[in-house]
Amino acid sequence: MSTNEERREAARRKLEERLEREKQAAKKRRLSMIAAAGVVVVAIAAVGGYFWWRSWDNGRHAQCTYADAPSDFKAQIDRLTQALPQAPADQKAEVESLIKQLKDGSQKERKSAKPDDRPRNSGTADVTFTTDKGDISIAVDRSTAACNANAFLTLASAGYYDDTGCSQLWNTENIRGLQCGDPTLTGIGAPGWSSPDEPPHGLRTVPIDPQTAQMGSPDAVIYPRGTVAIVNTNAEDGSRTNTGSGNFIIFTKDSKLTPTLAVVGKVDRDGMKIVDQIAAGGIAPGPGSTATNGLPKTQLNITKASVSDDD
Repeated sequence: MSTNEERREAARRKLEERLEREKQAAKKRRLSMIAAAGVVVVAIAAVGGYFWWRSWDNGRHAQCTYADAPSDFKAQIDRLTQALPQAPADQKAEVESLIKQLKDGSQKERKSAKPDDRPRNSGTADVTFTTDKGDISIAVDRSTAACNANAFLTLASAGYYDDTGCSQLWNTENIRGLQCGDPTLTGIGAPGWSSPDEPPHGLRTVPIDPQTAQMGSPDAVIYPRGTVAIVNTNAEDGSRTNTGSGNFIIFTKDSKLTPTLAVVGKVDRDGMKIVDQIAAGGIAPGPGSTATNGLPKTQLNITKASVSDDD
């Protein structure tokens, strides 16, 4: 039988063992709490870092809507065909030529996939058009019109401009430039979509006459020589939300227009010598041509477009 001393000793050992177990359990709880707190801190830091990164990344990109834009060939051909019987005798031949030109052009129409709708809004790239007259280099600046610059670069990279010519030479009082980028050579060809309107900024403003100002028209701006701008399509409802086309114009002289054409880049000096050569040839007579606008007599054949990013 155990003595009282032995019983007390056994009880003491059990108490010490229990206290040690409780001590170890408390230590484990503290470690678990510290670990959990660490996980929470890391999670908070990760979430905060993600939102910081998203905010930073969003600041580097534009959000662009490229709208479906079906071809206008059929509608224009139908209108001209319906108008042909009522056309004056001396104009019938020209209307018939226009119809033929549009029908021929519609057979050359190309489609291209829409660009990425979240392009960078800064940085530069170079587009080089290899032509039968020499190379034309264009410095593209994404910061001036991110959505249209992206569209221009996308079409150039996709081969949309390969083996194309220039559809119009502008020689009006206010507009001097060469319009290119339409595989159909009609001026209405499109890749199947349109880009958002991005009015230019930083161009010199020119006051318009009071009568035009009363109609709500904005002051005109000067598009400098060598500027490359995206040509607008003409929306039938008069809206100006997505009228950017695949056509672009290279201004051969400072030109005065309302601020509606998105500026995407500038042609280098050697390239402008080639553009000047085309402009000097004048406008070819033919269907749809006038003394101030029409197909250039000297054609520029773009055989290849290539793109290189500067950054």
